[in-house]
Amino acid sequence: MNIVRPLASSAGADRKVGILMMCAMLIHGMATGGASTWLYVSPVPGSTRVSRETNIIFRPDNAIDPSTMADDAVVAWGTSSGQHAGRLTLSDDGRTLVFLPSIPFSSGECVTVRINSGIRTASGTALAPVTYSFTVTTTPRELQSRPVIVPDMPGLAAGPSVQGPSLPVDTLFPDFPEITVSVSDDPAPGYIFLSNLVFDLQVPNVPYLMVLDNRGHTAFRQRLSGNGLDFKLQPNGLMTYFSAPISKFVEGDTSFPEVTGIACRNGYVTDPHDLRLLPNGHALLLGQDNEIVNMDTIVPGGRPLATVVGAVIQELDRSGNVVFQWRSWDHFLITDATHEDLTAATIDYVHANALEVDNDGNILLSSRHMDEITKIDRQTGDILWRMGGRNNMFTFVNDTLGFSHQHSIRRIANGDITLFDNGNFHTPPFSRAVEYRLDEVHRTASLVWQYRNTPDVYGSAMGYVQRLDNGNTLIGWGASNPSVTEVRPDGTKVLEMSLPPGVYSYRAYRFPYIQNGSLQPQAYTLQNYPNPFNPSTTIRYALPRDTHVTLTIYDMLGRRISQPGDEQQQAGYHEIVFDGSGLASGVYFSRLQVSGYSAVSKMVLMK
Repeated sequence: MNIVRPLASSAGADRKVGILMMCAMLIHGMATGGASTWLYVSPVPGSTRVSRETNIIFRPDNAIDPSTMADDAVVAWGTSSGQHAGRLTLSDDGRTLVFLPSIPFSSGECVTVRINSGIRTASGTALAPVTYSFTVTTTPRELQSRPVIVPDMPGLAAGPSVQGPSLPVDTLFPDFPEITVSVSDDPAPGYIFLSNLVFDLQVPNVPYLMVLDNRGHTAFRQRLSGNGLDFKLQPNGLMTYFSAPISKFVEGDTSFPEVTGIACRNGYVTDPHDLRLLPNGHALLLGQDNEIVNMDTIVPGGRPLATVVGAVIQELDRSGNVVFQWRSWDHFLITDATHEDLTAATIDYVHANALEVDNDGNILLSSRHMDEITKIDRQTGDILWRMGGRNNMFTFVNDTLGFSHQHSIRRIANGDITLFDNGNFHTPPFSRAVEYRLDEVHRTASLVWQYRNTPDVYGSAMGYVQRLDNGNTLIGWGASNPSVTEVRPDGTKVLEMSLPPGVYSYRAYRFPYIQNGSLQPQAYTLQNYPNPFNPSTTIRYALPRDTHVTLTIYDMLGRRISQPGDEQQQAGYHEIVFDGSGLASGVYFSRLQVSGYSAVSKMVLMK
C-alpha cells in the first residue's frame, strides 16, 4: 500500500506525529485480533487523508444474520471528537455492513473503529471482533467540496458559451449544432448518442443531448442549461448524463429534471467521466479527492501547499449506501504520474476517466495521467495488476507504441479489451482505437486489432471506442473532427459524422434507443436533409402523438408550391421526398401544422 503523507505545519507537527503513532499501534492490534474473518474494510486500516464525512464498511465472505446486528455492534471514536453515534445498515447484498456516523469526524484526528463480537453469518458462524484506525484529512472542507475543472475539458465548468434566450418547447431549435454526415455505407443499425461542448468559449455553442440516426437526423434532443457529458443508454433502459451545473449524473427517459441525481457520497466530489448502472441495481462511479500536499517533500521544486487531486471509486447500493470505496491515496504514488508538472500549484496525478466491471466481477480503471489500466479486486480493494505507465506489469506483443493518455477501457464479448489511445505522447501525436488480448497469468498484452485513420486524427482529449454487435467498431474522436467514425473489422469506413468545427463530444455511443417496444419521438420536430439540396431533399418530421398533419411548401414570396401532406397521421417519424427539379434555385420553406403547433424550416435549392 502506497501512502504519501504531507508534513504537518510546525505548530501541529508533534501532535500529528503522536496521532499517527497511536494509529499505528491500533492497527497492530487489529492484525492480532482476528481481522482475517473480514474480507473488506473501508477506510483502509492506517489510511490517511480520509474524508470527515466518510462512512465505515465491513464485509465478510458470507451473508450476515441481521438479527445479530445490535445497536452497539459498531463503535467509532476520534481523538478530538470523541465517540460517534451512527446508523448501522445491512446492504441489499446481505453481506455488507455500513455504519454512517451521525456527525462528521474532526480535522486531522485519529479515528478508531471497533466492530464488537456477537455478529454472526447466516450459517451461524461468529465473526471475530475487529479494531483498527485511520487518520482524517486536514484539507479544508471548501477545497474538498469544490469540483476541479477537468484539465482535458477546460470548458466543462463554464456552461454554454452562448446562453441565448430561453426557448419554448415547440420551436425549431435554431441553436442546435449542424450535423454533417460525410460517409454512410451501410453502418450498423441503431442511433448515435452525443452531447456537444467546446474548449474555446469563443466558439458559438449551446449544449444539447442528442440521439441521431445514421443520416444525422435527430430522434431526440434536449437543450441543457450547462454542459453535459457521458450521455448514454443504461442497461435498465433509462438514459443518463453528467450535468455540470449540479455536478451529478441525471437519470431519465424523456426528460432530465436537474433536481436530484446520482452522486458520490462520503464528502467526495462526483467526477464527470463515467457512471455504470449494474444489473443488481447498484451504481459504480468516480469521485475527486482534493488534498493539500507538501510537494516540496516529494519532488525538488515542489510547492509546500499544492492542491493534489486524488481519485475515488464508489459503489452505491439501491438505497444509496456506499458499499465499496477505493481511494488512490491508499494505492498510488503521486510520482506515478507520467507527464504531469509536479511543481505546479494544482496536480491531477491520476485523472481517472473510465470504469469497467470485468467478466470476473472485478474493476478495470483507466488513469489517463498515469498512462495506466489497473485491475482492482472488488471484494478486497487490492490491486491485482497494473498495465502501462511507470508500474507496468505486462509485456506488449505486436505493439511497440503502447497507449498514451488513454480513455474508455472496456472488456468486449470475445474476452479482449478495447480502449481509445489518445496518443498525446506518440511521436508525432495521433489517436487510434486498439484491441488487446490479455494473458493475465503470463502478463502479456497482444495487439490483435487497431484502427488508425488516414490521414491521422488526433483527439488530444476525451474519446471512446465501442465494439458493436455486428463486429463493427464505433470511434468517438473526442477533441477532434470528425466526431464519430464507424469501421468494419477490415478498417473500411462505413460512417463518418461531424459536429461543427471546434465543437466536440466527450463520448459517442451507438444504442438501439427502443422505448416501449418502438422508436417514439418525444417532441414535434421538422427538418430536411440534405440542405442545401439538388434536386431533391427529404423532409422529416416527428409526431409525439396521433394528430392531423398539414405539410406545405412555400417559395420566398409566400406562394404555395405544393402540399404533400394533409391528413390524420400516427405518432412517430415521417418522411416526404421533395423534388425541386422543376424549380429555380433559391430559398423555399416547409411548414408543418398540427393542432397547437406550427413550425417552419428553410430549404435552400442550389442548382
